[in-house]
Amino acid sequence: MAVIKVPTSFNIDLEFQVPEFYKRFLSLLIDIVIEYFYLRLALKLIESSGNGLDGMDAYGLVLAILLPLFLYHPIMEITMNGQSIGKMILGIRVVNEQGGRPSISQFLIRWMLRVSDVWIAIVIIMIITISQYAGTAETTFAIVAAFAFLITDIVLVVSSAKSQRIGDILARTILINVRTKGNIEETVFQEV
Repeated sequence: MAVIKVPTSFNIDLEFQVPEFYKRFLSLLIDIVIEYFYLRLALKLIESSGNGLDGMDAYGLVLAILLPLFLYHPIMEITMNGQSIGKMILGIRVVNEQGGRPSISQFLIRWMLRVSDVWIAIVIIMIITISQYAGTAETTFAIVAAFAFLITDIVLVVSSAKSQRIGDILARTILINVRTKGNIEETVFQEV
C-alpha cells in the first residue's frame, strides 16, 4: 500500500495511506448501484401516479428526477466530510493535498471533472432501463466514449504518484484510507 507524506508548517510529515485501485472502483460501483436504484424507484413512482404530463411539465419532472443523480457526489462529499456512501463503506475519504478538509470549490472541481463516472453510470442505466436504445449507433458511440474516459482515468490513477485522477489533480485533492493500522513501533515510546 502506497504512503503519501505531507509536510506541515510544524515540520512534521503526515503520512496517509493511499487506497488501492480496487477500493476506489468498488466505491464507485456502490455509488452507481445506489443511483440506479434511486432512478428505478423514481421511474416506478412516476409510472404508478399515471399522470398525463405534457411538454414543459414532463421536462420539469425529468429534471427533478435527474438532478439528484448529477448532484449526488458533490452533495454527499460536502456534507459527509469527503465521503459518499460507497467511500464510507470502503473506508476512504477525500482530503486536500495538505491533509485537511477540502474546500467547496475543490469538491466542485472534482465533480465537474467526474466525466468518466457520469458517462459510465448514464450508459449502464440507459442500456438497462431503455431497451429501445440497445444496438443503435448512438449507444455504441456512448459506450465507446464512456470506456475511453474510464480508461483515461484508470491510467492516471495507476500512473500518478498520488493515485489521482484528472479531477483530483486539478482540484489538488487526494483519496486516503480512513481505516489505517498502526503498531507500537510508530509511537514515541521505546522499549527499555
